[in-house]
Amino acid sequence: MEIKFGHIGNSLGTRVLGKKLRLEIEQSLKAEQFVTFNFEGVKLISHSFADECFAKLLEVVELDELKKKSTFINTNDIIKKTVAFTIKERAMQLVSA
Repeated sequence: MEIKFGHIGNSLGTRVLGKKLRLEIEQSLKAEQFVTFNFEGVKLISHSFADECFAKLLEVVELDELKKKSTFINTNDIIKKTVAFTIKERAMQLVSA
């Protein structure tokens, strides 16, 4: 499965959109499909979107498994840093819970 975020918009910023996409991603991961996150055409994403779409995946799949079953392509430095920050933040919350 490939999600082409650029077809959605060049700036992604709502939790509602993030949740909608996360639910699709979860279904693909459960079906053992490899997921490609394609950010061609996207300039930035908000922390809210990244947390909802990517970081909350850690509630249903471990980080190592997520890394094996997915990849990010066409990301700029802002998107990379935002996703990495939110995943790290969510992982710390899950460990302390």
